[in-house]
Amino acid sequence: MSLETTVAALVTAANNLTTVVNGKIGSINSTMADALNQFNEWRNQKDVEGDPAALGTIRRNVLQGFVSGTGGLQGVGAVGSFTSTDLGTTANVYMHFKTPLNINVNSEMFWFNIKGYSYGTAKIIEETLVGYCYQPTRTLQNVSTFGNMTPSVYVDTNGNIVMRILLPSIYYTTVRIDTMRVGNGRLFNLGDLKPKLSLAETVVFS
Repeated sequence: MSLETTVAALVTAANNLTTVVNGKIGSINSTMADALNQFNEWRNQKDVEGDPAALGTIRRNVLQGFVSGTGGLQGVGAVGSFTSTDLGTTANVYMHFKTPLNINVNSEMFWFNIKGYSYGTAKIIEETLVGYCYQPTRTLQNVSTFGNMTPSVYVDTNGNIVMRILLPSIYYTTVRIDTMRVGNGRLFNLGDLKPKLSLAETVVFS
């Protein structure tokens, strides 16, 4: 067998092996994606207290995470649902949470409870925020809030319903958020809330 024939045979074998491996990688990726979906669904259901279809049912931990700092002497760091964000300071930082509700689309009531500990502020985080996203008039109605961290709910310029709390010092702050199915609202899911850290009172979500 000539050298050219040997090289050609090796190239063909290598190409065949690559095709087999690529096919297996696709299968593995698909299997892993299915497993992740099953895990997320299990986690989503394990934190439910009550009948998921009934009013008053609570789902725990739809969001949880920790912020060690947002700049300055305390540095920058975050884990869980939060992204490390350098704001140049840890003082007077807002945590904004976009809900999946939009005044241009949804007519639903909501209830969220934010719990945690802000070490830098030396306070318990215990905030409750409720309201009604009302599409017919494109308004946010009957909002009520309670808590230590100036809780508020607003509508951004894209129509998204956004909750926020203000941390006088966000240094070493841990939070988790629970939700309850109220009125004509849904039982929100793990991953439904999108957080953003900012020094501004309002932010815009896409």
